Amino acid sequence: MWNVPNDLASLQWQRQQHLQRRWFGLWWQGLRELLALPFDLARHLHAAGVKAGALPRSLLESQRFEQRLGQMENLSLGPLARQL
Repeated sequence: MWNVPNDLASLQWQRQQHLQRRWFGLWWQGLRELLALPFDLARHLHAAGVKAGALPRSLLESQRFEQRLGQMENLSLGPLARQL
């Protein structure tokens, strides 16, 4: 007889936990994207510099730049850094 309210309470608690995890996941993803903007800007500026001829058009140089920038992103953002 008292099982119905317990089941409803359990379902409500599970739904609340699911919504909290979903909200946290969305918040975490938004924070990651926001903090990654300076690194995306650096990549864009590097590509624009290569296209304009100010930087050498070299695959090796571009690879080194990407590796260094990826390391800086990982060091500065830690667990929030993207894994490219």
